[in-house]
Amino acid sequence: MTPSNKPAPTFDRSFLIELGGGLVYQQAEKLFEAHAVQSSEWKSPLLVGRVKGLRDSYQPQLNLRSTVFAECRCNCPVGRKNKVCAHAIAVALHYEAVQRDLRREATVRAVEASHENTAEEAPAQSAPRLKSIKLDPNGEPLRMLVFLPPNLEAAVERDAIVVKLDVAVGREIMPLNKLKAGRAYAPGEGQERAMGYVEQWCGGKLAGLLQLTNSRLNQLLGCLEGEPVVYWVKKPSEPIAWKAGKLEGVHSLLKLSEDEPAEPAAEVPVAKVDEDPVNKPRLRQGISLREPSSTNRRREVEAGAFASWKTKGGDFPVAGAKAQSDMSEYPSNRVIIDGSMHFIAVRLPTNDDGLQPLRRILKNEGFMLEPSNRKWWLRDRHKALNFLAGYWRTLKEDWRALFTDNFETKMKGIRFSELDVRAKEEGGTFKLEINLTHGGEESGMRRAIATGKNYLEDEAGQVILLDRSSVDRLHQIEKAVSGQADRPFTPTFSRQLNTAELVDAEELIDELVEGWQPPEAWQSRSRALKEVGALEQAPVRPIFNAILRSYQRIGVAWLWHLYRHDLGGILADEMGLGKTLQALALVECIRDADTEGYPALVVCPASLVENWMREAKRFVPHLKLCKHHGAGRAKEPVVLEAYDLIVTSYGTLRQDAGLLSTMDWCVVIGDEAQHIKNRRSQNARTLTSLHSKGRFLLTGTPVENSLDDLLSLFAFLMPGYLQKAPPQLSQEDRIWHSKRQTTRAAAYILRRTKKEVAPELPDKIEKTFFCELGARQTRFYQDTLEKTRREIFNLEMAGADSGRVRFAAFTELLRLRQACVDPRILDEQFDDSECAKLAAFDEIVDECLDNGSRLLVFSSFVTALKLLSDHLTRKRLKFSYLDGHTKNRLAVCDQFNEDESIPVFLISLKAGGTGLNLTGADTVLHYDPWWNPAAEAQATDRAHRIGQTKVVTSIKLIAANTIEEKVLELQARKAELLNELFEESAAANAKVSLEDLKSLLDD
Repeated sequence: MTPSNKPAPTFDRSFLIELGGGLVYQQAEKLFEAHAVQSSEWKSPLLVGRVKGLRDSYQPQLNLRSTVFAECRCNCPVGRKNKVCAHAIAVALHYEAVQRDLRREATVRAVEASHENTAEEAPAQSAPRLKSIKLDPNGEPLRMLVFLPPNLEAAVERDAIVVKLDVAVGREIMPLNKLKAGRAYAPGEGQERAMGYVEQWCGGKLAGLLQLTNSRLNQLLGCLEGEPVVYWVKKPSEPIAWKAGKLEGVHSLLKLSEDEPAEPAAEVPVAKVDEDPVNKPRLRQGISLREPSSTNRRREVEAGAFASWKTKGGDFPVAGAKAQSDMSEYPSNRVIIDGSMHFIAVRLPTNDDGLQPLRRILKNEGFMLEPSNRKWWLRDRHKALNFLAGYWRTLKEDWRALFTDNFETKMKGIRFSELDVRAKEEGGTFKLEINLTHGGEESGMRRAIATGKNYLEDEAGQVILLDRSSVDRLHQIEKAVSGQADRPFTPTFSRQLNTAELVDAEELIDELVEGWQPPEAWQSRSRALKEVGALEQAPVRPIFNAILRSYQRIGVAWLWHLYRHDLGGILADEMGLGKTLQALALVECIRDADTEGYPALVVCPASLVENWMREAKRFVPHLKLCKHHGAGRAKEPVVLEAYDLIVTSYGTLRQDAGLLSTMDWCVVIGDEAQHIKNRRSQNARTLTSLHSKGRFLLTGTPVENSLDDLLSLFAFLMPGYLQKAPPQLSQEDRIWHSKRQTTRAAAYILRRTKKEVAPELPDKIEKTFFCELGARQTRFYQDTLEKTRREIFNLEMAGADSGRVRFAAFTELLRLRQACVDPRILDEQFDDSECAKLAAFDEIVDECLDNGSRLLVFSSFVTALKLLSDHLTRKRLKFSYLDGHTKNRLAVCDQFNEDESIPVFLISLKAGGTGLNLTGADTVLHYDPWWNPAAEAQATDRAHRIGQTKVVTSIKLIAANTIEEKVLELQARKAELLNELFEESAAANAKVSLEDLKSLLDD
């Protein structure tokens, strides 16, 4: 072969992925970063090189006479099949890196030459030398990764651009400031210069987050020119492409002031472009092209003329900007489609920014790129029709493609299948029927789909495309409505729906079938749950109605609507918004509507029985009330049947299950529903066994640890509505099933926050106070930590099962937390003057006393509270105290609320997290963090609730650099899950796993 003199192409990311595919490119990157490539050389049209393997050395040879029909020869298994292998792509990456370094050297020489005649002037400023890490040519290779903000354009206008800086060391990615000073690293020349600038701008240190001016960002990017290390923060897996020394969509936005010029650009000769696809225009070097702004690009797209696209009645014309048969005469900045039933031709814009997904679709569907005309061709009737069935509408709607006159003429007789959805009422339920209409027999469609055909042909030869999106949508509906994650597709589907399923099915069909309308009877039952604000008011007494706030009236109307339609629900309002009041209003409506009916039952924790009785006597005094709790409770059903409302505890319910389960109730309300989150518990089984027309739950935390909690609650509310995943499901189907269950539950959970419904309530200020441990307490903590790690390691090495290891980890982590809170819990001889938190507590108490504030102190350790009470006694400060052994809870709370001379209230987190109103305080101190953020939030809401007139400050007291900081991270992850449940009813398993526990012990 006689080598030509054609220059090598630019081996950028998109070009290499086009050659070998995304997976091969990723493998090649790893080889390149591991310095496995030993040599690379361009011998037009061949790229040759050597790559070192674990055992062998590979000599790939890549022939690039055509980018479409690239030939690869290599002594690896893939290369022996003449397929492009990772070794060849790695050699291309190496070659491009070498050429980039040569261009930079040429730039440096050019700059030096330009200053030869101005030697007496001050020398040009060079990049500062990197000092904060150890540099060694034989050290670990690293690359700095730059992440740009999505609001770059606005940040450029402010001249304040926040960038995130990470670093890749081998396969590990970490923030830039986490590089270890003792390890040796070998960054590339540009990488070293870039990090040197960062170090200079940050006072001699590296930073993981940095705010830059336009000029500094341009200077930083100049060091990294051509390297695929710059990303958008929302697309961390797709590096921004370089073109002619500029980052696409970045440099065009940067604005440089006159006194802060950018670094000079390299003056590299422009490669001549001819018809050879190797030298296509996108491979040019040294040209600075200003990219059009996103606004201009959008206007260009919208400037084209589009004809209407009809999908009903089989009419499916396609229109182009103008009636042309020659693709070359169509706009060059648009996707152009030509063809017939036997072939498809696609021409992509010359400026193909953002078209990589479409290129991937074309390749996956079997298209080949013709080098001579740069068109993508599919010359196969079966494949062409399948492609049109799947992507005709996508090309039109998503890619705004233009279709030629020739295409329109040849495809005029083609029709598309459509979804036909019908529903009719039958004896209180609704029959839903969905069909994929196509004008033929169902058996023909089944055979077509089974053989991989997405089209049908009738006897007259007319083609009906089975629209892939319609097939997918019907399959989604079939799986979702049936609840079967592994259900196979069928062209027809029917199901009988009860009232509980209407809202869920309607929302699902609305999302997937445009313009569908359910029958009016269906809408009347589902509308209220879709639009809570449009609910019909409940028949609450005028006097009582005047007491209720507007959001509480909506809550009562929601409960009343569910009750009248034999449905259940969870009132999950944030703590302090009056769930008890709304529940009492519902009971009153039910009893007033049927005075001769069955009584209502409220089941709550024993500590709240008295609170319920007080609230009922205050707001529904005309109802006959009975407290079924304690020694004097009723023994016969006839006694309880004489009352309107009975209040009992979960413990009493278990003891009197034989009595209470024989009665009929108009409604059963379970308060603090977390008491039945375990379906196998006696609480849950007994509550579920009760006979009742209506069932409701009140809780501020529907899910505390896992989705099983939600399934347990609905097993009581609407048995059978939510289902556990069948054991035979795959992991993917199991994830789908879990998401499906939480979506179905959403309509029956009503959650409002204080910020949404009570704007008159003062804000809650949350802050974290870190205190450093002293020398002696640090040694105490470290000794406990080493003992913990050693015991867990020994258990794992001895082959202990995960349950035993997890139990041991919890036990040892408990000791670690106690060492942070107060070492005297573990060692009575420890000096209290060495306790860091006690000193911080004194500061907070003194500040509260100076400001006239009153303080609630929560701890999960009763021993710590006892030590604090002794401490306050020695200081002669008045305080209130409450833990699990306190009998007169309400009296203690009333005394604190009424007596302003008591500045401090010490409370156990478990005993004081629910059922208390402590608006006499305006500051809450969490002496130690708890695993579950919901429990802490409930504790804070003892003070931050209706009736509070001051701003509430919530303080977390954290021992710095200890397990407590890691507990905060665990809280953040669980808080996200709780937010998903409350806002979308889509939560995931939040249970503290063994991996979570081990992570708390890591450095």
